[in-house]
Amino acid sequence: MVIIDKTDMEQKINNFISENNIMELKKDPTTTYHKRTQQLVNKCTNIIERSKSTYMLNIKPEAPKLNAYIKTHKSNEPIRPMIDNTLAPAYKLAKYLNNKIKDYIDLPNTYVINNSKELAGELKQLHIGDHHRMITMDIKDLYVNLPKQGRIQSTTTWLERNKVYKEDKEQILQLLKIIIEQNYFQHNNKYYKPTKGIAMGSPISGTLAEIYLQLLEEHHVKHWIGNGDLFYYKRYVDDILIITDTRKTDDNIIENRMNNIDNNLEFKITAETNHSINYMDMTIVRKSKSIEINIHKKTHKHKHNNTSKFQSPARPQGRGIQVLHK
Repeated sequence: MVIIDKTDMEQKINNFISENNIMELKKDPTTTYHKRTQQLVNKCTNIIERSKSTYMLNIKPEAPKLNAYIKTHKSNEPIRPMIDNTLAPAYKLAKYLNNKIKDYIDLPNTYVINNSKELAGELKQLHIGDHHRMITMDIKDLYVNLPKQGRIQSTTTWLERNKVYKEDKEQILQLLKIIIEQNYFQHNNKYYKPTKGIAMGSPISGTLAEIYLQLLEEHHVKHWIGNGDLFYYKRYVDDILIITDTRKTDDNIIENRMNNIDNNLEFKITAETNHSINYMDMTIVRKSKSIEINIHKKTHKHKHNNTSKFQSPARPQGRGIQVLHK
């Protein structure tokens, strides 16, 4: 539980809006978005059966509302924005299209870790030497900073690799574009629209993030592992664990390379201390020839859905933190 003065909370929200170049809208665009969504749904008959089209829209749509949670584990304790999209014009469509995309695209999940147990099993199999070092990386405000065109292009690439019919692919992309366009929210009777990113809280956000990140990893991380610059790399949503070989590279080189992958994404590095580092709900200790794992007993457990083809789970809302305004 977090108790914070209401004025301080509003300042954190204002800082988030300012730092992420989120623009204020002159009026509520919900009615316009609703009409556009309805028109497109009626046209995309390859993806949406006519008998189901009426269920793709909210009858009385409302602008999504901003819910702010505190990142107590971060310096300056910024907010984690969670947008309640349940009444948004394209919410039901996003939920439907999310399942459709999962049916069409089979992601490799090469560098995705699903939970602590799986990661611990992998780490214990590694042969570690004194020349190895551990670092973690956090992608700053991942959902807010994913580029619009990048998400479209990465989805197009995976659809083509999975040999989706041209007509189906085109309609999926049309529906995806209108969902991405409707990334907006209301707060204190004002309406805001980020210039990039996807709405945290939308049913399709986690899937689009995975589609985008896994393509970046295939283009860059795969090469770095192949030539030995990275000894080990795994990612849980926006948190990354890396083991490097100091005979080939160092932390600064890796940090620079990661931050040059995409100008929209910022990777923040944390290096090991006294041969140990915290990741997920574990403390990972580097011994002379092996890895030792200590599980944190009193911590929030990461929840995930094992039934999803997209193995990386959506991050729990606020990590179980409830914000109370004084």
